[in-house]
Amino acid sequence: MKKITGMFVLLLSGILILGCSLPGRSQAGTKEIRADVATLDTLPADERSGVEFLQKSLQAKNGIIYYLIDHGRPTSYSVLESMGQAMQYAALLGDNALLEEYASVTQASFYSDAAGYYPWKIDVSSREGETASAMIDDLRLAKAYLIAQKSAPDKYVKELQSLSEVMLRTDINKEDYPCDFYDSSSRTQADFVSLFYLDTAVRADLSGVDARWSKVHARAVTILQHMPENEYGFYPQSYGIAEKKYNWGDTINMVENLYTAIDASEAGKNTALFREFLKRQVKKKKLYNHYQLDGTPVDSDESTAVYALAARFLWAQQEKEAGDWCYKRMLDFQIDKKSAADGGFGDADTGTVYAFDQLEALLTMRMVNQENGKI
Repeated sequence: MKKITGMFVLLLSGILILGCSLPGRSQAGTKEIRADVATLDTLPADERSGVEFLQKSLQAKNGIIYYLIDHGRPTSYSVLESMGQAMQYAALLGDNALLEEYASVTQASFYSDAAGYYPWKIDVSSREGETASAMIDDLRLAKAYLIAQKSAPDKYVKELQSLSEVMLRTDINKEDYPCDFYDSSSRTQADFVSLFYLDTAVRADLSGVDARWSKVHARAVTILQHMPENEYGFYPQSYGIAEKKYNWGDTINMVENLYTAIDASEAGKNTALFREFLKRQVKKKKLYNHYQLDGTPVDSDESTAVYALAARFLWAQQEKEAGDWCYKRMLDFQIDKKSAADGGFGDADTGTVYAFDQLEALLTMRMVNQENGKI
């Protein structure tokens, strides 16, 4: 039997991560967060069951999203990544009440006024958090509000201004370079940035919130436009800010490479080599989670998120046939009603579902269904 694993992005290299109880948080509520029933009833069946699994199985009663359901049991921790993805989904759905509920839980559970940052990971029960942030997770929160503003330009202005101040203080250095993380224990910023953290579209939109983002956006665009690639369209893992050097990993994480390719394309870089690599893999009916630098797979592991992101990248490249195949393959990962994990995107045999996979699938389904006029 082929091995299917969850794919997730939690890269905080080069720092010591310590747990701490962050002061200055309000008490998180116990109200369960649920999408509007009338809205759910209008969704296509597969999307609706995905939302129901998220809210009934992956969410704690206080609304915090568990990182993982492992063999039917939730882990003890949550990552900010998941809350940002859920906020983005609510924004795409046009459910501002749901967006605001997720935002309220995120603010109460993750953010500390005293510490002044969002930790990338917390314990669901105690809400003890790591000492480090992750820039990409902060950007996800901003992206959710920016999506919502497309239909309501006057909403969420204060929320975006507040987020912008936090990010400019913690995620951006004095030379306007985006930094991978902020470590509150040492009060220092990372001296590198992961290339898949460089969401240039969000930084461009944030320039309308605060003009200081214009220089940050320009830095990110320059880094992406000048990054090297190998013959398969694989990209380095990070960029060293002080030494102005691109750093390669030992292997290629496909979620990271896909994010980088999407951002690079938006920044004006030619991504044809990677596009053609993906098309060759689609013809072979397989996309794997990790590849060697020579284009051979590290193992046989696949994931929902890789196919979801590949579909979105290929569609943006006008490769509809290959993108459609990836989307259909993504849907194959949804567990059916014969399992207790009905609606989850993961392993039916073990009942293992990663929140990252679940939410990337929901985001992609919402984009498709919205395009097709299905609410």
